[in-house]
Order: sequence, then C-alpha cells, then structure tokens
Amino acid sequence: MTRTDIEVERQEIFLLFLVVTGSAIIFGLVAVRFRQPVVMGYLLAGLLIGRVSQHVEPNVIQAFADFGVTFLMFSLGIQFSFRELLELRHMVLRGGLLQMGLTLVVGFLIYRVIGLSAAQAFVLAALSAISSSIVGFTVMELRGTLAQPAARPTAAILLAQDVAVIPIVAIIPAFAGSGFADTAVRLGRSLLVATLALVIITVLGIRIVPWILFQIAQLGTRELFLLSVVLLAIGTAVGSEWAGLSLALGAFLAGIVVSESEFSYQVLGGIIPLRDIFGVMFFAGLGLLADPVKLLDAWPVALAILLCVTVIKSILTAFVVTVLGYAPAVALRSGAFLAQIGEFSFILGLLSLQVGIIDEAIYNAMIGAAIGSLLLNTILLSATERARKFLEVPLRLVARPPALVEEQPGPPSQTLRGHVVIAGYGRAGREVGRILQRRRFYFVVVERDPVLVRELRQQGIAAIYGDVANEQVLLAANIPTARVFVVAVPDAFAAETAVRLARALNPTLDIIARADRRAFVSRLVEAGATEVVHPSFEAGLEMVRHTLHRFGMSIQEIQAIVAARRVDYYEEQAGLAD
Repeated sequence: MTRTDIEVERQEIFLLFLVVTGSAIIFGLVAVRFRQPVVMGYLLAGLLIGRVSQHVEPNVIQAFADFGVTFLMFSLGIQFSFRELLELRHMVLRGGLLQMGLTLVVGFLIYRVIGLSAAQAFVLAALSAISSSIVGFTVMELRGTLAQPAARPTAAILLAQDVAVIPIVAIIPAFAGSGFADTAVRLGRSLLVATLALVIITVLGIRIVPWILFQIAQLGTRELFLLSVVLLAIGTAVGSEWAGLSLALGAFLAGIVVSESEFSYQVLGGIIPLRDIFGVMFFAGLGLLADPVKLLDAWPVALAILLCVTVIKSILTAFVVTVLGYAPAVALRSGAFLAQIGEFSFILGLLSLQVGIIDEAIYNAMIGAAIGSLLLNTILLSATERARKFLEVPLRLVARPPALVEEQPGPPSQTLRGHVVIAGYGRAGREVGRILQRRRFYFVVVERDPVLVRELRQQGIAAIYGDVANEQVLLAANIPTARVFVVAVPDAFAAETAVRLARALNPTLDIIARADRRAFVSRLVEAGATEVVHPSFEAGLEMVRHTLHRFGMSIQEIQAIVAARRVDYYEEQAGLAD
C-alpha cells in the first residue's frame, strides 16, 4: 500500500466518523423530540448512511463496533454491584431467572416452529429475553414512575438479565459447532476457559490490579490513570478473545475487577464519555451493517422476534411479577416497561453473526424487530393503561394474597440525606471536617490522594477517591441529597466544573467554594456557588481586625467594619459575574 493509499484510507475513516457522528446527533435529537429512546435515532442514522453510501468499509465499522462493545460491557462490569444483588436477591433469583427461563423456553419453541435450527433458536430466544435498562428507566423517568411500585420488580428483572448476559456470551461460540459432539466439546471448553478466567480475574482483582491503580493514582495524573483503565479494558477483552471467548466477556470481567475497588467511581466517570462515543458508533454501526432490503427475505423471522419481544415477553413478565406478590396493575406496567430489545441483545446478535450461528438475513431481521420494538414500546404502555381492567382479570388467578406481599425483601438501604460533602481534604477541608466531627455531623470526603483516602477510611471517615469534577464521583457522594457542598480543591477549573455539576444535580444545595484568585470569585458565583471564600482577601480582613484592635477600637466596631467590607467585596465580584 502506497503512502497515497494510506492517506486516502485515513481520510475516508475520518470522514465516515464525522458523517456517522453528525447523523447520529440529528437523528438522536429527532428521537428525543418524539419521546423515543435515543438509541433508535442512532440505529436509523446508520441505516440511512448505509443506504446512501455504497463505499462503507465493513472492517472499519466492525472495529468501531468492537470498541463500543468493549466499553459498554466494561462499564456494565463496573456498575455491577454485589450489594445491590444481595438487596434484591429474592426478586432477582425468583423473578429474574423465572422471566428469563420462561421467555427462553417459549421463544425457543416459536423460533423452532418457523424453521430455525436449535442454535439459531436459542440465540434469538436469549436476545429476545433481554430488555434495555436504558430504555426501561428512561421511559419510567419520562412518565414519572421511578418512585412507583412497578420500578422495583422492573429493576430486579433488568439486573437479572444483565447478569444472564455473561454466561450466554460465554457459551454462544460453542454453538458454532457442526454437530452435537462438536458443540458439547466447544461448550465444555468455553465453560472451562470462562471458569479459569474468573479465577484469574479474581486473583488479579484482589491482589494486582488495585495495587497497580493505586501506584498510578499516587502520581496524580489523570491522563495516565485513564490510559491505564483503557488498557485494562481493551487488554482483557483482547485476551479473552485470544482464549476463544469474546471481547464482550473479557471487557465485563475487567469491569468486575475494578467494581469492588476504591477507584470504581473515578474509573466509571472516566470511561463513560468513551462508552458514550463508541456506543454511538456501535449502534450506528449496527444500522450500517444491516440491509432493509434483505429484511424482506426474512420477514417471518422479524415478525416472530417482534411478537416474542413485545407481546410474549410482556405477558410472561407480568405473570412473573404477579407471582412475586405484586398487584396485577403493577405487573402489567412492569411487563410493558420491558417490552423491547436491550443493548446487550445487539451484542449477542453481533457475536452470533461473527461465529456463524446466524446469517445476514436473520441479523437484519433482528435489527428490524429491534427498531420496531423501540417504536412500539411507548404505544404498548399507553395501550396497557387503557386496557388494564380487562388485562388484570387473568392475572388475578395467579395473584398471591396481599399478606404475602409484605414478606417481600425490604427496600434498599436509604439514600444518605442532609449531609456535608467536602471536596479536597487539605488544610481548609480538614478544618471543616474536624469541626463537623466534633459536632457529630455526617460528612463525606472526596479526595484525589489515594493514600489519604485509605487513611480517612481507617479512621472511620467516609471517603471517596476521585476527581471532584467527575459526575459519577459526585453521585457516589450523594450530592443530590446533600445539604452543604464544601469545595476546597486547589484546581480552580475543577472547582468551577464541580460547582456547575453539583448545582445541576441539586438546585437547593448550599455550595461554599474557595477561590485562590480574585478572577475566579466571579466565575464560581456564576457557576452557582452560594458563597465564595477568597483566602487572600480573608487574610487581609484578619490583618485589618488586628490592626484596628491595636488602635483601641471595640470588637463590635471592628466586626461591623469587617462584615461591611466583606459584603461589599463579594457583591462586587458577584456583580462582575452578572
């Protein structure tokens, strides 16, 4: 390949990236405008580009999609909480596994009836059983039902589905065998390799990776820390693929390694922008790789998938939630919230296409059914509400007595409220912390020094490692329910970003920020700080107080002068911000 060819190929890759990103923004805005999931906009953008341009290089799209899969699964691993699983263990085990099992069995039978092979039927049944956490929670938020009873069983089932993705990803390559014996050998090998990988990952997660991240974090360089995290995600994913498993499984295991460490919030905050960018490329890439014309050749499969996802899964979910002891009305809403194809269904479909279990016709049928399920989700919710009286009748036959509902596991641990968050535990932050300790007020420290974080935890002080300008770190400190936010970090730009984020997350929060320079006083006020402290100015006022005291002025007079000057100064800075 000549230098000219390389430059042309590079230009084509950049142009493709720009076109896909621009189209995804436009279609994403349209999807949001019509109250549809933004993922559908990305898929439609990819479909349009694929039809308009005939020069799209599949290998380039596949590379973008692989990065998307890696970061999606890595972030899922980081967010995988064993504590959350324990809190909802009864609903996850009984409800989630029952919903997955019933959908797998019914879906498998449906796909076998229409003439698919056993391996194809299993894959399509598995991806049909999985719903979208993003779509489900977004729809609940748009309808204001996140705090209603249906949210709890829905969240438990979604969590079970996320967990179920992992063994399915591990065993799918085994179904690429040509016969029963070959499939059994491949399946046994995949499970053995996955088990060994879990053992190795556990050892790495307990001993090696946290130590490495701790050493890098001590250097205080964000770039090196983020690069190390990206290397961990991609390296584990590639290693998993070399071992005969998949990129998706390796990336998830890498996320699990980080999830229980003290660096999880900082890692998640750093990886989310990459996940979102390559996630756009992943979903748009799915649309690019799909062919609507070939969808016509496999319309029975597409119709079967759509029926299984929107109707069968919704009914089975409502049945399971009713069996758990919830009212039929709650069960119907929960079933409707889950009546769509999830993000990880696409990963299963793409993996099955790569290993040869499904062909392009079935893959296109899956994409078409996915778009259809996203479009029909909000319609199904409205229809369920209107027809609820009639739909509740058969569910009452399996409903448990109301007394048994009280035996459901208790609600998750209450969110921390009314506390103080101290960002930066240097001299200023430490003084605030000491006074709060003496008065027995609860506070959480956010600090980028990993050694200090460990010391504070040993002292029984709640401390989170991370950058205060990282939204995930602020969420981990429960900023949305905090009463006071003390920003005492020396980095002025990080402080300003933190103030803006905190103000957006909690409009009623009292924010006290430190500004080392006079110019930053107005910027922090504009960002949303309730009060700004300028150390140099405050030191000057203290000198004024001592000086006036030497001239015999009373303490009351001095306090009045200092207070007036303080008000004038900060009002002046606030005026500059306006």
